[in-house]
Amino acid sequence: MVYIKPIRETSVTIEALYALCNDAYRLWSDHGIDEPWMHRTIEEFKEALSDTMVFVALDADNHELLGMHCFRGNLKKRRAYGSYLAVSPKAFRRGVATRLITDTSENLRNAGFSHLIISTTVGAEWAVRCHLKNGFKLIGFRRAKSYNIDSYVFRKQIVPFTMLTAICHPVFSLYYNAAFCRCRYCYKYIVSIIRTSLLK
Repeated sequence: MVYIKPIRETSVTIEALYALCNDAYRLWSDHGIDEPWMHRTIEEFKEALSDTMVFVALDADNHELLGMHCFRGNLKKRRAYGSYLAVSPKAFRRGVATRLITDTSENLRNAGFSHLIISTTVGAEWAVRCHLKNGFKLIGFRRAKSYNIDSYVFRKQIVPFTMLTAICHPVFSLYYNAAFCRCRYCYKYIVSIIRTSLLK
């Protein structure tokens, strides 16, 4: 059994989160994925987590740390940006990532956010499948300028869709349309390729 809590309501330390991320992302290297943020020192990791909302997944029996998920919020736009979705290798295929996404979505909705944005490295197929399975829509493509890493951009609407939503926020309602999301992704992908070719 797993439960999700904001880190401030637990005794989990930043050092424990750092160790969890190192364990979780070590498997990325096994699949040939290497990113600069995977080599952050503990000080850089603390800086990256500053001003973020951190949620942790704990084992209900022994309170062992099983996963984490972080968000930076923009309440003016009602948008939260996700990062560091990490699950301990010993907890793989136990639904920890799904619980993190589900429970954090509920927490963020109660805090006044309407949608989540998160990017995932193209090569991390398991992470891509996880986001698609949990209600995220593929809306964009991003190519880092400083290093050759391509990422998918996902969006999830966490406020229930109603006719009032469509009237008050017509752009938000478009994200329920698969054709719109596909067109937006294609546009972002083409723009990314053009920008990359111009920089060469």
